[in-house]
Amino acid sequence: MKNLSLRPRSVWLSLVALGLGLAASPVPAFAQAKDEPTAAQQEEASERFRRGVKLYKARDYTAAWVEFKRAYELFPNYNVLYNLGQTSRELKDYATALTSYEEYLLQGGNEVTAARKKEVQASIDELKQTVGRITVTTNVEGAEIFIDDVAVGTSPLPKAVVVNVGQRRIVATKSGFTEARRAIEIAGTDAVEVKLELVSTAQKPVPQPIGPQPLPAQSEPAPPYAAFIALGVTGASAIVTGVLGGLALSAQSDLDEALGTFPGDQTAIADAQSRTSSLAVGTDVMIGITAAGAATTVLLFIFTGGSSEDAEPQSETSLRVLPTMNGLTLTGAF
Repeated sequence: MKNLSLRPRSVWLSLVALGLGLAASPVPAFAQAKDEPTAAQQEEASERFRRGVKLYKARDYTAAWVEFKRAYELFPNYNVLYNLGQTSRELKDYATALTSYEEYLLQGGNEVTAARKKEVQASIDELKQTVGRITVTTNVEGAEIFIDDVAVGTSPLPKAVVVNVGQRRIVATKSGFTEARRAIEIAGTDAVEVKLELVSTAQKPVPQPIGPQPLPAQSEPAPPYAAFIALGVTGASAIVTGVLGGLALSAQSDLDEALGTFPGDQTAIADAQSRTSSLAVGTDVMIGITAAGAATTVLLFIFTGGSSEDAEPQSETSLRVLPTMNGLTLTGAF
């Protein structure tokens, strides 16, 4: 096993010897343990420790780390912290390795041999160059602190948290408060302070004053151009109708005069009859055109000349006035 002090053989022999020693004597003294582990917990811790050693030899460092950690949780013996430190280094988790080594020396105290203490201290000094420390504070006490989704304690934290270099995500949560989070970049030997502000969910937002709502824009009604055009055509046709009617009456008078002259001029009578008939037909046609134009004008004013304020929205209207042999024809869609 290699370590930061580049003495792989001595560390390997020490780890193997440590594994054999724990397996043979699973109940070493541990003053920091709050509750004495049961016999079943001690036996499981020994088995998991032996399994961790075997996995470490097979270079399955992730599985070995899990077994060592579980063994320490079952039976918190300081010797297991050394194995956790070595395995964490192989996984390049330098922050965990440093923490494990420091706890190993702290908990081991005078029980750690001078040679081992010197070796571990050298590793600690080297690891300190590859990690950073984050001091996390919050504006409320009792908030749970997470770094990269791993819980590290509740505020106020007793000390700075050792982290690996790179981008770290810090989150603080507490019931009744909104979550506070921050992301920071950490380089080796950095010591960063992060303050997270949690806001109580009981605080109600200040209502904003509501001013008068603007009235919807009123569109100006479009002038009824088609109705005006139809009105003009109707007026013109009325004038033509009047003229033709007058001419027809004049022709009828001429015909009556020719018929009343004795012995009578047949040519004059025939001419008067022809003019009277033509003018009468023309007058009738123009009367029809004038009547149709009047009706068209009225309809156009109804559909296109209403007030935009009072009228309900209308569907699109398309009207056309077409002249025919018998008058004007109104066509379109409503």
